[in-house]
Amino acid sequence: MEKGNPHMNLADSRLDLLDNTSLSSDERALRRCRLASEFTHVGQYEAALEALGDLWRGVGERPGVEGLKPLTAAELLLQAGVLSGWLGSVRHISGVQERAKDLLSEALRAFKSERRHAKVSEAQYELGMCYWRLGAFDESRVVLDEALKGLGEQDTELKAQILVRHTLVEVWTGRYHDAWNVLERAREFFESCNDALKGKWHGQRAIVLMHLATTERRSDYTDRAIIEFTAAIHHYEQAGHERYCAINLNNLAFLLYKIGRYREAHENLDRAQRIFQLRKDSGILAQVNETRARVLVAEGRYAEANRIISGVIESFQKGGEHALLADAMTIQGVVWARLGKHDCSIQILRRAFSVAQDSGSFSNAGLAALSLIEEHGRERMSETSLYDAYRRADELLKGTQDADEIARLRACARLVTRRLVGPRLADEGFVLSEAVRAYEARFIREALEAEGGVITRTAERLGIRHQSLTHLLATRHKNLLALRIPAKARRRSIVRPGAAAKPGGGNHADGAAILHVEDDEAVADAVSDTLAAEGRRVDSCADAGSALKKMESDSPYALLIFDYDLPGLNGMELVRRARRLRHRRETPIVMLSAREVEAEAREAGVDVFLRKPEGIIELTSVVARLLSDKG
Repeated sequence: MEKGNPHMNLADSRLDLLDNTSLSSDERALRRCRLASEFTHVGQYEAALEALGDLWRGVGERPGVEGLKPLTAAELLLQAGVLSGWLGSVRHISGVQERAKDLLSEALRAFKSERRHAKVSEAQYELGMCYWRLGAFDESRVVLDEALKGLGEQDTELKAQILVRHTLVEVWTGRYHDAWNVLERAREFFESCNDALKGKWHGQRAIVLMHLATTERRSDYTDRAIIEFTAAIHHYEQAGHERYCAINLNNLAFLLYKIGRYREAHENLDRAQRIFQLRKDSGILAQVNETRARVLVAEGRYAEANRIISGVIESFQKGGEHALLADAMTIQGVVWARLGKHDCSIQILRRAFSVAQDSGSFSNAGLAALSLIEEHGRERMSETSLYDAYRRADELLKGTQDADEIARLRACARLVTRRLVGPRLADEGFVLSEAVRAYEARFIREALEAEGGVITRTAERLGIRHQSLTHLLATRHKNLLALRIPAKARRRSIVRPGAAAKPGGGNHADGAAILHVEDDEAVADAVSDTLAAEGRRVDSCADAGSALKKMESDSPYALLIFDYDLPGLNGMELVRRARRLRHRRETPIVMLSAREVEAEAREAGVDVFLRKPEGIIELTSVVARLLSDKG
């Protein structure tokens, strides 16, 4: 598609005609702005940037408008704002959407003062797109409504664009019937439009039909959506709008994933990926990767999905697109839950909820809350936090028309109700001691969460002694151990000076340190706290790269403790690397992991394998034995 593109050749020839010496500075500026606008509408943002030439310093910057007439200056500000918004999105440039809003707002004020109503609507339309990219859907809807009010009967093309973009907001907020009604209102405007606008029309119809197929359980809508996506791709190819062609390939892949046609989904994603990679559009490429991560999750390929979605999150964070970021975080939370990294999963799902809610993306926040309940509501959340998550999800999704979301809400309601009721005498296999233990765990979890995991305050809230709570966690409720944190927050590389000597164990503060490699902060703190209480010095790091540097150094580590799942190399490879180092060959190694990899770990050179989280309780005795044997 890139090679020999006639539209790009035409762009080159038209750019050559810009600097006619007979034109005034205003005429030359307006000609550049008109050409930039044409290029932007067919997705040729680089050509649009080149068309503005030295009138504009670059993305997010205010152009030099000195010496230009007010309308010319306003037009230049408008084009700079439009291009900033689009380039900031496709390249994920941090903070650019806010700067684009400033440029568009300045242009809007200028057009209002000159009573240019159609241009006011155009500026409002582009401003609404900036709000949409930021996930501020309510603000976007209001601005787009205002843009429509200022248009006359002759402004058919701009009206068509605004109506189509309006459906984006309705789709993202789950109002699919409203989106379809908007598209029906726009039908008459598309009969004589160019290919680029026809592509938008068919693409939006496809998206709405895709969601209505789920909402109304209509397989014929799915078939129609596939046809509409195919038509959109055709029209965008005819218009030379490669970016939007690739976007529709991504959307088609999403639909194919929803109906279980994973191989075809990957094929369309491959096509879209090639286009965005050629154009170096990291922002939209991240959206393609997000869709691929969803497909991989559906296929049960969680490790691959985890690798991809991590890069997606980093990209969305740079671009400041909060709705997309929240969705990606939700996917990562699900992936981590399936990989057994439960604490990390809970943390990022809660963060996804906050990011979405703070940005006004309320439906996205509701979906993050649902995922939190689905993945962790059966046993890893207290009844209070579970109920709170469901209440928020129900409130945020109360207007949804999506049948899948409604079904998920109902399933979560059943889960929450069952948890709140607790064990019942009528339950099959009811045992009183187990029922009492379940209630005991419920209140301990709730108190730990309320007190931020601080044991002393948790014990006070429960009305029991510190030692009693510690004993309960170490024996009857080991699954709650990860919720415990030190009474005082400790940083990594902990050294506990002046630790009291332990009977039979001595004070080890002056001996060699223990290297602990763990990316889960709660687990790292629990291990450090446990060993520091025995007078051991613990040097902690969160990734394999840092661990390698420490292992290769001359630091006299007495013992190494590795997790399996780590950023970079996994723990097993760290063990093998350690055993290849002359000064670490005899160093005792403990692997503390939730994975079933004990046999492989011992073959690699691990001395002791402990399971998380219960293995943390055994760690002090294991470390004492290993270091005693070594001595």
